[in-house]
Amino acid sequence: MKVVILAGGYGTRLSEETHALPKPMVTIGGMPILWHIMKYYSAFGFREFVICLGYKGHMIKEYFYNYWLRQSDVTLKMSEVGTDVKIHKNPTENWEITLAETGLDSQTGLRIKNIEQYIGKERFLLTYGDGVSNVDLNALLRQHEESGKTVTITAVQPKGRFGVLDFEEDHTVTSFSEKGKSKYINAGFMVAEPELFNYLGANEPLEFAPFDRLVSEKKMGVYTHDGFWKCMDTLSDMNILEGIWQSGDVPWKVW
Repeated sequence: MKVVILAGGYGTRLSEETHALPKPMVTIGGMPILWHIMKYYSAFGFREFVICLGYKGHMIKEYFYNYWLRQSDVTLKMSEVGTDVKIHKNPTENWEITLAETGLDSQTGLRIKNIEQYIGKERFLLTYGDGVSNVDLNALLRQHEESGKTVTITAVQPKGRFGVLDFEEDHTVTSFSEKGKSKYINAGFMVAEPELFNYLGANEPLEFAPFDRLVSEKKMGVYTHDGFWKCMDTLSDMNILEGIWQSGDVPWKVW
């Protein structure tokens, strides 16, 4: 099952860092938050990724293209005919990564539509490129399979400003609003059926009209998560996540 990661936004609320690099490449413990997200999914056995690129997407491409060189000890033998490279130590990532150009100014709904060719008719996992959690992905997937919904989103209860939602006891979402007051918010970490692509096409956020339609048709489910979740939306968020990493007690580090 492929993991789709939305990594194309401008990250304007973190402009202290994102003026120079895309937000998914902002580091925690010296590694991009995108890497942390991928390591988390990989720990559950999900190792095929489709990354939706936009703003400064070339930097994400270059990072993964040069991944072995960045992480390994190397010997360079230089001569008139060129340079031979010997890699002494290889990291153990066993990933297949599709880096897809989904448009500089595309909204999230169009970004996902633009990678349909890489998903086809298969169920897929979907998340944002700026949040980490210790959500049980296996339990999330089981609930989604049992529910018969088109999309299942993960709901958490943090403080702050996020799109909010309400739902019934059978985990069917009854309302979704980008702004409002509710005890639950959409944390990403979603599961989607390929039917989701039928709701996409316009250059609009996934969280607006597509989600509204799914809610009205009772095709959106919710998995509630009471554990750790944190997104890196601002410089303060970045510093909090860095502090957690440096403490050694890292809820999302399960690898």
